[in-house]
Amino acid sequence: MASHFDDKTLMAKSRRSISRIISDRGPAAYFHGRTQILHDFEDLLGRTKKGVNGTTFLIQGAPGVGKTALLDQCGKLACGKGWHVAKIKTDALWDKGKMLRSLGFGEMAGIDSVSLSLLEAFKAEVSLSKPARSTTNLNVGEKRKRKPLLLVLDEAQRLSKATALSKTQFDEVGDLLEAIHNGELNKPVILLVAGLGTTSKAFRSLGISRFRGGCFVELGALDKGAERAVIQDWLVKEGEAKGNPAEWIDAIAQKTHGWPQHITAYAETAVKQIQKDKGKMTPAGLIVVYKLGEEGREAYYKQRAEDISRKERCSLARLMKNVATQDGLDQEDIEAALSQEYGPDKAQDLFNRALDRGILHSQDGIYTIPIPSMRNWLKEKYAPEKIVFSQQSQISEKL
Repeated sequence: MASHFDDKTLMAKSRRSISRIISDRGPAAYFHGRTQILHDFEDLLGRTKKGVNGTTFLIQGAPGVGKTALLDQCGKLACGKGWHVAKIKTDALWDKGKMLRSLGFGEMAGIDSVSLSLLEAFKAEVSLSKPARSTTNLNVGEKRKRKPLLLVLDEAQRLSKATALSKTQFDEVGDLLEAIHNGELNKPVILLVAGLGTTSKAFRSLGISRFRGGCFVELGALDKGAERAVIQDWLVKEGEAKGNPAEWIDAIAQKTHGWPQHITAYAETAVKQIQKDKGKMTPAGLIVVYKLGEEGREAYYKQRAEDISRKERCSLARLMKNVATQDGLDQEDIEAALSQEYGPDKAQDLFNRALDRGILHSQDGIYTIPIPSMRNWLKEKYAPEKIVFSQQSQISEKL
């Protein structure tokens, strides 16, 4: 087997024409795991429908952890139980027209009037008996009126933009979120949201500081069983691999750390290689998957760090290099350490940008680099000793 891995010519030939385009955003092609979360959400659907009230269900996690895929599964659950599911954008929460169009009602007589607040318009939508003039829309509206409503909002960290609204708009957004959150719409309504680690902070700024028990999820990596099941589905169902895929599953799982984005990137690359090799899982093919997977993983990390300078990456690498993923640091300790280099204001800004970009992520109030391989990447690329050596080399060359 070693001779196959050492044969660079064979590897280059196998690698040729393998596309680097990966479908690593949106709903998952193959979904496993998150069983407890889905069970809790299904229970919430039943309780809300029976009690004619509502609340907010927040899924918070770092980029690539599978938030959108989980939203999709929750939406399917709701559809199967007779809920009307409507995807909304963040600005629909402060734009009456966009909200109503997201709900499929278009512009309704009287609803877009400036005399109505956003909350009043929303309440009118969920209770109106004649939402449109045409018979067709009336039938649709009546049918939706009887159904409980699930609003699905992705990338909800963008709610932080609400602070730039006028006071009137800001207050209206807060009123609407509070009414949904506290079940005050006289109809079963759930707001299902997903966002990065700053999302709960954005909700707090709008007056939502506490979530019902079980309705605030800090999403982490998949467990080992779910990870292997997803990889197997990709190889067998998508790639139509011949033979026992266990060796390839083991090899890929060593690189993905249960992180859905990595799983998709490696597994989809593996599918393309297997298809190119007509269903065979060859040693040369696996090394191609390793190589392209590593390149894709590094490109993903570079995207995450694009708003963070080289010097700032060095600072974060030095700070976090010996901190295990399961341990983490307190925000105060991170900002205190960064303040020694940048001062308190710039340190807080760097901390917030690292959080926004998913370089840092909060789990139970403790901050860490969420993916082991991301921590390794920062350490290898930006560890101080490596940077200093590089700078000393450049000085020596000039002398």
